[in-house]
Amino acid sequence: MPVLFIFTTMIIHNDKIFEVDYIDQSFKNLSLKEEIIDYAMQDLLYALTNHNIYSIDTVNLQILDHTPLPQKFNYITIGQDEIFLISTSEIIILNKSNLAFKAGIGIETEDYQPMIAPVQLPQKNLIYLIANSEKRSIIKIIDRAKGRRVKSSSFVGIKKFYYLPEEKNFIILCQSGLLFLDLNLKIKKSVKFKFPGEGFFFYKDGYIITNPQGICLIDLNGKIIDFQPVVLNRPLQNLGFVFWNSDFIILIDPLTLHIKHILKNIKDIYEIHPLNNEQNICINKNDGLFVMENKTGSIKNLVKKEFARIEMPEIQKISEDSLFYLQFGAFSDNQYAQNFCDSIRKMGLPVFIDSGIDNLYRIKLGGFMEKSLVQEIMENFGISGWLVYHKKIESDVDSLFSFNQNTYYLQKGIIIKKE
Repeated sequence: MPVLFIFTTMIIHNDKIFEVDYIDQSFKNLSLKEEIIDYAMQDLLYALTNHNIYSIDTVNLQILDHTPLPQKFNYITIGQDEIFLISTSEIIILNKSNLAFKAGIGIETEDYQPMIAPVQLPQKNLIYLIANSEKRSIIKIIDRAKGRRVKSSSFVGIKKFYYLPEEKNFIILCQSGLLFLDLNLKIKKSVKFKFPGEGFFFYKDGYIITNPQGICLIDLNGKIIDFQPVVLNRPLQNLGFVFWNSDFIILIDPLTLHIKHILKNIKDIYEIHPLNNEQNICINKNDGLFVMENKTGSIKNLVKKEFARIEMPEIQKISEDSLFYLQFGAFSDNQYAQNFCDSIRKMGLPVFIDSGIDNLYRIKLGGFMEKSLVQEIMENFGISGWLVYHKKIESDVDSLFSFNQNTYYLQKGIIIKKE
């Protein structure tokens, strides 16, 4: 079997997605025109912003699809066939194939962060969330199939965590040291040390622990093997064997754990990303990209590469068996739903109440054979709602309606735009 070598890496920064080629020292970039809050990658790159979720082809660095969002989310993670958007009080489940709403799960109010993509877990129906406060950290396991929390545990100040797929364990760094947790959040092993740690990673037969004051090597039992202080007047950031602030960049030799280079930060670098074992990618405040050689400490400009855009096919029309709908809300009270429905109809939109499942009354507009048409209505006219996709709802009501100087036909349950 031939070996595939990958010579590019993706870096997400502000509103831009950079594809860095470290062979020819160049990069390409795609701008989404709004800041990327979080992202996840599997077959495609899924980028979350304040107002949209995007699916992006990383080979050609092009947007394949997007869906406007009616509210802000803080994090995104991915399952086998679904995308999970996480806010402080709920998880929204989207269909990965068309970014349409599927379901929602209410959770206790906290600032949650996903610990691992569900697609990487043995039980892919579980979502692991972590919420950090000043003194305590809470890990919760949510069963997305049951729509509820099935387990939670509390720890003292988790600073960093990794998932170890072969061992099916989490390893977390907290104030007392390193803890190994199984998938039921039971402590299987602990490594204690008595100094503060902000970050950690595996190194040879032990662990590297870092904090703003320096870097420390400990063995598997927590015994200190070596320590290198890194003390400067201003606070430091750290990435592995690299420390930096607005004045200096300090490189640590991985073999001796001693300071190898102290560089003046003349490029105004404020963000550093790992590229490979020998190089890092640096970004400055003007979105300039540089490659830093760890061995020599040299910093070189990366060249922006222009590339021809490949015309992507238009979003295909779907069959009339299932359609896109714009859902404005779901209510348990019929009268409240009717009043809400009437208020939207006064805007000129022929919405209707769908009471087909779950004893809920859902206010919807549709259906649309073309996703681009409902996207246009949501974005250009400032209409907030969830894009949903399901079996066509039959209707005998036909109408012609105008909205924001555009005319639409509703015929046999399908809306089309008059050109």
